[in-house]
Amino acid sequence: MERKHMGMNDILPLELIHRILLRVPAGDLFRLRFISKLWHSLISHPDFAESHYDLNSATSSHSHFFLLKDDTNAWCVQLDTLFDVAAAPTTHKKVSLPSREMPSFSCSLFRTMGSCRGFVLLDKKLDFLVIWNPLTGSSKTISYSHIKVPRYDLIRYGFGFDASRDDYLIVLSWHDDYNQHRLVCFSLRTNSWINLDASLPKYMSRWKYQLFGWFLHGAIHWLCYSRDYIDDGILIFDLKERSFSKISMPQQLVGDYPITFTLTILGGCLALYLYDHDNHKTEIWVMKEYKVPSSWILMYEIPYGNNVPICMSNGSDIIGLNYTPRYYWLRFVKYNVSGELLNYSPRPLFESDYFYRSFCVYTESLFPFPGDNKDRDKKNKTGM
Repeated sequence: MERKHMGMNDILPLELIHRILLRVPAGDLFRLRFISKLWHSLISHPDFAESHYDLNSATSSHSHFFLLKDDTNAWCVQLDTLFDVAAAPTTHKKVSLPSREMPSFSCSLFRTMGSCRGFVLLDKKLDFLVIWNPLTGSSKTISYSHIKVPRYDLIRYGFGFDASRDDYLIVLSWHDDYNQHRLVCFSLRTNSWINLDASLPKYMSRWKYQLFGWFLHGAIHWLCYSRDYIDDGILIFDLKERSFSKISMPQQLVGDYPITFTLTILGGCLALYLYDHDNHKTEIWVMKEYKVPSSWILMYEIPYGNNVPICMSNGSDIIGLNYTPRYYWLRFVKYNVSGELLNYSPRPLFESDYFYRSFCVYTESLFPFPGDNKDRDKKNKTGM
């Protein structure tokens, strides 16, 4: 008598399989969908994607570094195995950028304008944007040719998720030829542009050179400064309330020439970093409590060249991108809170000119593409 082969589905209860798969990296899950119809149904379900992302985005160990290489390719670096010599060949991989629906006359390079929940926002400088999931390969091209701006480099971009409306939003902000502030957003749920009437905080009239804002706690954050440089701050746009507010910067930095520091997010906190050319070190200020200016602290002073902080590791260590002009190379480095070098990538990963190209950090996700009505309908019908 032929014995029936028993698989995992026959041995383990579905709830336990679900809990096990939640702890599998997104990249592996994307391939495991084809193990069986049951696994495909489970892994492809929007609720599973939501639970998996919430669990994995809580730690930086699942973060990926995304750097544009040229007009057709990008580098994706898995940060949790970055300093593992044995894993080095698989840590650093090249991926093809989305090419579907791209204008044939396009000749300018992509620019990275942020990330949100596994999706990366790209700008082509030719009146259109691209939202792309590097893991699944799904993408959407969005035109904004109808928006008239003095120059493309005057637009400030934001990309985030409005949980109250279950909607991804792209925010564009700029000043027109009459110095009037303009604000629009694109809703992926409605697939349409929306004109917004939100007033900027008083005196917040100029933008930092950084083109894109950072998404945190349901809001977009840009670094801005005032006309007289004494009321510098971080501009916040709340995606739910559709309104602006402001966070003050550390008093020690107020009045400094604004191009010397840059806004980022580290360990779920707003952070500012600047390079001290005289002392050849990088200072990193962290706001430990959101919207509490008194919680700003100078948390890191990192020597040895210009270091761009990328993310936190093990709770307090910093993974950064180090540029050493003397040798013309870029390396990933890890420092502790005392500024001591803990590790560095086994070999230079990029040529020095990549230091000036746009990049972002994202957590891989299995989310269906924003605005996909079929996935929303499936979710509603199953009631799962």
